[in-house]
Amino acid sequence: MSPRASSPSSPASADGRAPVITEEDLQALDTTGGHAEESRPEDPVNAVAATVGSVLAIAGTAIIVVLVTVSVVLRYVLNSSLPVASEGPTYLFPWLIAGGAVVAQATRGHIAVDVLVSRLHGKAYDRAQILTWAFVTVLLGYLTYLAAYLIPPMAAQSTPIMGWPQLGSFGAFIVMVAVMTVQAAARTVHYARHGAPEPDHRVAAASAAAPTQEVPGA
Repeated sequence: MSPRASSPSSPASADGRAPVITEEDLQALDTTGGHAEESRPEDPVNAVAATVGSVLAIAGTAIIVVLVTVSVVLRYVLNSSLPVASEGPTYLFPWLIAGGAVVAQATRGHIAVDVLVSRLHGKAYDRAQILTWAFVTVLLGYLTYLAAYLIPPMAAQSTPIMGWPQLGSFGAFIVMVAVMTVQAAARTVHYARHGAPEPDHRVAAASAAAPTQEVPGA
């Protein structure tokens, strides 16, 4: 055996831990658990938005899949085409994206860099979350305001095949940012009244540190 290999009798390091990777070390690196609790919408507004967004995204996906399948079969099997099957998926795709974005907002599933905020504790952590979501509310509200300026030009345009108004497709973006504004505002108010939920790593650490109770008769 190499003299560099670790063994159960190896001396502990400066922090009192043996210089080997243990099962506890692997569990500490595992981030697959602990997110389910935090991903649940914490207020009624986001809960409703998550449900509606899920239905919209699922319905949009189903319709798009059907239309694309019909378009492929007609084109490569029957050497024909169907206008609605050719243009429908492109027209509906923004609504699929809008539904998914609303769900992600409701469950805090968007990408976030929380290196600073996650290190805060207590009131400082709550205030940071409140200020963050208040800023998101203002930003999304302003984006909704700017998007409204595009309604007239979009209403004047139509799709090249079916002649549908482009506003019917672009409207998904307006609805998305408007709903996300309401979601962010509801979350800001909820955090101000009830506090922000603890980050995943703190929940996991608290669960790992909690003593396990023996079941009588086990």
